[in-house]
Amino acid sequence: MSLFNVCSWWSAQCSEPGEEYDVASLLCARFGLEAQEKDYIIVGSQTGQLSIYYPHRRGFDATDLLLETQMAAPILGLYAGKFSGNVRNENTNQLGVLLPNAIVIYNVVAIGGLAEHGAQLRLQMQAEHKFQRVAFGLCQGHFGQVKGREFFCIVHLDGTLTFYEQDGISYECRFPGYRALPAPVAYCERTDSFFRFSATWDLQCYSYQDLSHSLVTKSSYQPTWTQCVGEGIVDMRVVQVKENCSYIMILGERNFISLDDNGKFNFMLKLDYAPKCFYSFVVGYYWEPGARLITAIVSDSSKLHLYEEANIIWAAQWPNQSLAPVAIQRTNVQGLAGGIVTLGARGLLEVGYLGAEPFQFQVPSLNVEELSFAQAHKELQQLEDEIKEAVDVRDVDALNQQAADQVRLTFTIQPEASDDLDTLLLDVPADVAVKELPSAKGTLRYKIKAELAELQLIFQTPNGVRCSQDTLSFVDIPAGTSQELKLDFYLAELLHIHSTKVEVVASFVSTRGIPRVIQQSANLPLSMFYRACQPQKAAGIKLTYSITSRHVTPKLATFFGEFLEEHSDAHALGLQLLCPGLEKQSEVITVVAAKNSNRIRIQSDYVETFAMVLERIVERTLELDSSAELIKMEKKKAKKGVLNRCVERLISAPFLPAQPILHRIDVHHDTQQSIRKLTDQLEDLWLQFKTLQRQLQEQSEGDPKEALTMQIESNYDHLILEGDKLVEIRRDERRQRCDLNCAVALAKWIIHALNLEERVVNVVNSVLSVPIEDWTELSWEESMAPGIDMLHHFGPLTRSKSTSTHGLLDANTSSKDSFDYSRFRRHFATLFDRIIRLASTPATVKPAETLEEKPSEEVQPPPNQQVDEIGNMQRMLGGQGLSLAPPKRRTNMSSSLEAVEDDEEYDEEDLREDVGYRKEYGATDATKDKSSNKNRSEWVNEDFELPTTEELFSDLGIWW
Repeated sequence: MSLFNVCSWWSAQCSEPGEEYDVASLLCARFGLEAQEKDYIIVGSQTGQLSIYYPHRRGFDATDLLLETQMAAPILGLYAGKFSGNVRNENTNQLGVLLPNAIVIYNVVAIGGLAEHGAQLRLQMQAEHKFQRVAFGLCQGHFGQVKGREFFCIVHLDGTLTFYEQDGISYECRFPGYRALPAPVAYCERTDSFFRFSATWDLQCYSYQDLSHSLVTKSSYQPTWTQCVGEGIVDMRVVQVKENCSYIMILGERNFISLDDNGKFNFMLKLDYAPKCFYSFVVGYYWEPGARLITAIVSDSSKLHLYEEANIIWAAQWPNQSLAPVAIQRTNVQGLAGGIVTLGARGLLEVGYLGAEPFQFQVPSLNVEELSFAQAHKELQQLEDEIKEAVDVRDVDALNQQAADQVRLTFTIQPEASDDLDTLLLDVPADVAVKELPSAKGTLRYKIKAELAELQLIFQTPNGVRCSQDTLSFVDIPAGTSQELKLDFYLAELLHIHSTKVEVVASFVSTRGIPRVIQQSANLPLSMFYRACQPQKAAGIKLTYSITSRHVTPKLATFFGEFLEEHSDAHALGLQLLCPGLEKQSEVITVVAAKNSNRIRIQSDYVETFAMVLERIVERTLELDSSAELIKMEKKKAKKGVLNRCVERLISAPFLPAQPILHRIDVHHDTQQSIRKLTDQLEDLWLQFKTLQRQLQEQSEGDPKEALTMQIESNYDHLILEGDKLVEIRRDERRQRCDLNCAVALAKWIIHALNLEERVVNVVNSVLSVPIEDWTELSWEESMAPGIDMLHHFGPLTRSKSTSTHGLLDANTSSKDSFDYSRFRRHFATLFDRIIRLASTPATVKPAETLEEKPSEEVQPPPNQQVDEIGNMQRMLGGQGLSLAPPKRRTNMSSSLEAVEDDEEYDEEDLREDVGYRKEYGATDATKDKSSNKNRSEWVNEDFELPTTEELFSDLGIWW
């Protein structure tokens, strides 16, 4: 806070706080109503409210308001002067009120008060002049240097001037030039000239004789002189400082400028603040030698700066005003000479004076009370408990439970889709609304148990799905607050959806500043994205899941209740994808349940159709099994040698459609390269465009400009064309990113149920994260490359057991820094290859307890035998090699999985397709070359050969 303040002497609130005021809404004038008269303060709002105040003493009193009336139109300005010729008293002034389409001249009449009631004022209309054009401002003065009377001219919005004399004569004139923008016009009585600010930021001077005769003689005229100001102006005033000279004071946007009436600069002062308004006045009489020119400027930070010509002499601020005043004037009221009158934008009228508040420092009294160590220890213990509660994260489960107790969330989504979505209210795009896609309804209930400082609710939906409420924020929530929100989930883009999960994240801050985050999730109904159709017999991609849980009935009605009745015995279900709803092709996925076994087969020709169906099968199986309390899936760190616990509920056949997934990655990578190439082209075109513009500006007026103009237009058209191409490619990139999300999600759900070590599944799934993200400088492939490379060197991709960790790190560091997509693609394909090998290996992993009891018993492989991948994964996780038991053959055989038509017999080709043996999804040529000189690998499909019955039964464990 500044030491120097504008001390408040008198203040009042004009009309309602919602009124608006500007620089022309304030006037301080005298009307000659009494002998020892002081200044009246007149205020007019932009809503037509006119008020006249006459302060009598310090502090506002009800008798200070002498008049308050409502005009028929907004008030643009207030002016006082001798506007009528029948004014006999030379000290009497009239009030001029400028309206948008008229100016009204009033005589101010005083009405004496009775008893304790104060005096009042009344307005008598003397004249009214209506305009044909909308007014902008008014300029008054003794035009033509007449004595005893004043004329005025109206400045219109089109730049036209309308002059009015007291005898009723009016005429119009226009300033020369093509553009005459509305700007303040000032009159100088000494030179009988008008000063006008042009559209080219020039200050022009015109004589009154030229303006008055221009309409009669129809002659053109030029300004007497012109000076370039170089910036827009806020306000302009003319002050006569000397007997032979007047000063033009101009407040610019960043400068304070002063010129004499001959166009010569006196000074130009650069301001280090943004000015709002100003007022210039002369202390003393201008014909006296000691007259001083003082200017008061108000900044946008509510500070007042006083200047004597170009030198600052005082600075103060308003202590209680958050918004800067919009108008300022100097006044003489009863009891205060030279007061500063300010008017705020919301009608706060204040009369103040300059003063200083001394710095009063008082030494606080010493606390001589005896210190209680027990009380201090208790307070210290409470502070330590609060700090520990805020920063101690050792017991995360307890913290999560405490946060869930403070904010209780209940988030549910109805299992059935609805068709009553209001597409206009939710602003659904037209291309989506025309398809009339189904939507889902949800409910969120929250109850606050403890007082919170802030609460934010965020709904996270998959790409292409939108919620009617994106983000909700609350502050200062009292305890006991509860609310129920109705939500609508709908498709907003025609994209492939990779998941039906919707998460609500509640982040809140307690009153002690402790942040916490809790989240809940629910799944959208599949009927929102699929519709039932005829099942397909053949498909390019076939997956098989075996339900190993005794508490889950392997029926289609268990998993797809939206399309089948609860007791339905259907063994085949066809689902057609509704979004994006391509017209040329129907994306259909078929789900088949075996009649006499616990197997489920999912088949389709399109990778994008699998993700949500696999998510439903896996999560519904885990949910039903957990509700039966068969196995508790606790979120603890996986131990070495523990088998994937999901296998105890369901297990998937060891097959990954690698080639379709890699194809989606190739398409996404090509699009990223096209975007970068097009972005570089746009950057070059933009630099060329700026260079051509600079060359055009540097040319002189006489040089030919046609060729350069044509180059600029051609470059601009090319720039717009390339920009449209980039927008279209960005749309394709978003669609391809969603397709890649579906492909990666498909791989994750298959790996999630493979017969692998649990730590292997967790590491691989953490690398294959969805949804994928692309950044400006880093694509998804480049961000995934380090994780895939680490799995290649330290995980199940390692081919040599003797590989040194430091050597691999050094080799990776010395490699080139640029991204090698072919290397990344090769490692990605090898990752899928090795995962399938691990899942197909008939070795069994011992429980963790056996490993802890016999840590020294390890089965060492023969020296010439290929290194086992599970041991390599252990090295990646920092553990010892796993103990492998000798392979055992399964003795129990289940019945075969039947096709859509149960009577159809399987031939060798069908058997080959059911487990994923297709040539385009097999091993690469490099794998075949490496395996040609060795014995046949345990992976029976490595050479694209049909597996024998013995290999099929013993190695893969798939029973037909």
